[in-house]
Amino acid sequence: MRTRNRARRAGAALTAAVAAVAVAGLSGVAGAGPAAADQVTLGLDYHCTFPLLGPEPVHVDLTADVPSSVEVGQQMNGFVIDSVSAVNAESARALGALYSVTLEGNALADATLTVPEEPDGLPVQVDSALDKTALPASGGFTVHGKGTSPDLTFTQAGPGKVTVGNLVLTLTPRTDDGGPTGLGTFQSECIQDPGQNNVLASFQITLPGAQGPSKPGTPAVTAHTSTSVTLGWGASTETGGTVTGYDVYSNGAVVASSTGTTATVPNLTPKTSYTFTVKAKDGKGNVSDASDPVTVTTDAAGPSSHAYALKGTTTIKASNGTVPLTGSLNTQVAPDTGAVTGDLALDPADAALQAFGFLPVTAHLAFANQGPTSGTYTGGALSTDTKVLVKASSFTAFGIVPIGGGDQCQTTAPSDLKLASAGTFDPAKGGALKGGYDLADLTGCGPITGLLSPLVAGTGNTADLALTPKSGS
Repeated sequence: MRTRNRARRAGAALTAAVAAVAVAGLSGVAGAGPAAADQVTLGLDYHCTFPLLGPEPVHVDLTADVPSSVEVGQQMNGFVIDSVSAVNAESARALGALYSVTLEGNALADATLTVPEEPDGLPVQVDSALDKTALPASGGFTVHGKGTSPDLTFTQAGPGKVTVGNLVLTLTPRTDDGGPTGLGTFQSECIQDPGQNNVLASFQITLPGAQGPSKPGTPAVTAHTSTSVTLGWGASTETGGTVTGYDVYSNGAVVASSTGTTATVPNLTPKTSYTFTVKAKDGKGNVSDASDPVTVTTDAAGPSSHAYALKGTTTIKASNGTVPLTGSLNTQVAPDTGAVTGDLALDPADAALQAFGFLPVTAHLAFANQGPTSGTYTGGALSTDTKVLVKASSFTAFGIVPIGGGDQCQTTAPSDLKLASAGTFDPAKGGALKGGYDLADLTGCGPITGLLSPLVAGTGNTADLALTPKSGS
């Protein structure tokens, strides 16, 4: 750019379309380039803070025909960007409750222009008027925006990009007679949700008169996972120059770079369709035309694995007994269905029981799973079901007098140990599980099996457990 002031005007223009917003909505952006342009799209999620409601979500879709390259010193005409901002029904209801029928105002939008003259990025704020928008009687609504970039001229070759940032809205909802509502005019700060790609446009500034690399071959998918795609393509050539590398594009943004003819695109969303093109570049800042596109769908995500240490107690109702429990629970959670499979392991424990209501009896119990643990994890709630056979190797009165037990002493049928999270369960942090189970009659416990069985057999037994993630899980 010819001067820093011109760079600031260019940056402001590149942000000028970032401002068609409603209630919690936002929109717009612009970049620079020659007549030949590629269509780019960008979706962004925000949370905007409003009176009475607090932070509310808003989604914005941006579309523009952004040139992919321009020569140094060449004047480029501005181009148009369209945006659609989706505002949720809750925001619309809150406005309607105060008899709002239209919304108008201004948006102060942040964006950053990064070009060779401004390698650290030029932050820009633009104050833009919002289109007057009619509010629906029910449901959410959308706001359409349109902006045009100015003419731009660059003085240095190299890459450029435009990123979209946050917004501050100054809004005035009005009643059917055109007057203000009880909210008056208020400000709303819109913060971009973290972890998003916020690059609207990437472009290349090239030296004048240079031929540049030829168009690369159509990329082919050589490998793909739930979060990555590996591509390969035919090499570009250049007369009188050298191809120094390649950039892989998706939705107008560079998502991977390589000095060879293969690249892996990381950080993708499982089970999602992506379209990629490849452009070659040389050491003079020249960029080729985009290759023909390839579209691929990433794999579904695999199950997430979690390992927990377990600690708690269980009560045996029949004899008012308490049993301390320790052990572990290893689970895998399917991302699509929330189905849980796993392995519950309970350590042997001593149960403090009461025979005939007064005689203290200690039972040494072991817990033998009769299959894997199954269950579900949905909506922050975990539930599991494990079939467990209870074995009693010994019964002692007063802790010292043997009265039964043995290797064959066990319940006649497995118990269904059903557990469910108490409150919201975070797989990464663990949490509390509560549940219950029945115990069948005992068998094989010696001459007084008939007297020992009533100490444990019965319904209404409970379990109260805490799960703590194991280190590294």
